Amino acid sequence: MTDDLPHKTSGIDPRLDLLLAPLFGPGRQDPDGTIELTVIVDGTIVSGSVVSEEAWTRRQMAQISTSSEYLAETPGGGQAAPENQVRFIHFLEPMVISGGTPIRLNATRVDLRNVSAWSIGRVQYGER
Repeated sequence: MTDDLPHKTSGIDPRLDLLLAPLFGPGRQDPDGTIELTVIVDGTIVSGSVVSEEAWTRRQMAQISTSSEYLAETPGGGQAAPENQVRFIHFLEPMVISGGTPIRLNATRVDLRNVSAWSIGRVQYGER
């Protein structure tokens, strides 16, 4: 069996790619779609609501001071992913757990190539 999908050589888990592509990739039905997701990157847990790059960028831009023309005018940029492939996971208000210490962030972006494990759902750290 031959697998010619772009994730074969990209280093991105094919099942995670297949989960995210319809929600956040080109041609998605709902531009405001979201999913609760937990990933592990270099031993650090990142858990929260994943949103589109556009929603994440709006949140980031709202946090940037309008007094900085350079930052206010800088586009999202970065390397483009192959067509029909999501390259980054965009979290809003994720919990990041490193060394057992939970930290809340406003927004963070994770490169899918660095994800070593993942699960659908949000970690309920310290809650019963």
